[in-house]
Amino acid sequence: MTTNPENAAGSAEFTMTHVFNAPRDLVWKVWTDPAHAKHWWGPNGFTTTVYESDLRPGGALVRHMRAPDGTIVRSAGINEEVIAPERLVTSGQLERPGEPAFEIRTSVTFEEHDGKTTVTVHQAYSKMTAAAAATAVEGARTGWSQSVNRFEAYISSLLEQQA
Repeated sequence: MTTNPENAAGSAEFTMTHVFNAPRDLVWKVWTDPAHAKHWWGPNGFTTTVYESDLRPGGALVRHMRAPDGTIVRSAGINEEVIAPERLVTSGQLERPGEPAFEIRTSVTFEEHDGKTTVTVHQAYSKMTAAAAATAVEGARTGWSQSVNRFEAYISSLLEQQA
């Protein structure tokens, strides 16, 4: 995992790479299908209450997560680029209660090698204060790490069911 906490005042970037022991087509499906994403999306203790995605360029993307304290974190945007099963690019806003919404652009690539899939997530945040940018990167580091762990457990259980 690498991060660039601040490129300019009010913007930040985050990049994470992880290798999953699963074929790319399955990783893509579990990553992009709302029926699967509800099972793994979000940090530990969070529950995905809404996950809707019109998986085509220009299609709407809406996600709501309930934090352990009951707070709802909302994000809404569009799927900018959808190249199954290779690349997904989304953009939109993330809203946390008590904080101004900020813009986020996420690019995810899926590369298969020897039956394993390397997923690289790159996020760019903008329209926020410099302090909020640093906080966003730290939150992304924790949230994505935990989401990836949840994804790995979920996809492993699917593979065991197929065996």
